[in-house]
Amino acid sequence: MDWSNDNINKYLSRIEGSIIKGRYNLALKLANRLLKRYYRSFITTKIPTEIEKENLRKMSVCISKYLVQHNRNCSIPYSERRLLMMAITTDVVDIHNLYTHESEEDSIVDHATATYVFENVKSVVRYLRRYF
Repeated sequence: MDWSNDNINKYLSRIEGSIIKGRYNLALKLANRLLKRYYRSFITTKIPTEIEKENLRKMSVCISKYLVQHNRNCSIPYSERRLLMMAITTDVVDIHNLYTHESEEDSIVDHATATYVFENVKSVVRYLRRYF
């Protein structure tokens, strides 16, 4: 998939629209889809040896390891906070997906969780955009 700014912004707009409409589970499902597709694209482009990874958390770890190694090889200072934020955001999205996979009710996710995920997914995607 071509990850232009327009495509990213469309996904982010749909997530934000879902939050505004009170459809918090949908917002987290869209965030899950965005991260999974974006991580898959990143791995396909940058780390083709790890292409078999399907689990969102494993993809996140794989990308984090790549970024640490890349930054060390290029002597680029990097923020461990960014990588930690990426891992935490991925965990929240993945855990939500595991526990609400069959539930369509919005009672499990609240506005604060959906907003937290939206803001952090946006940050993760924009951070990784630097490396594409």
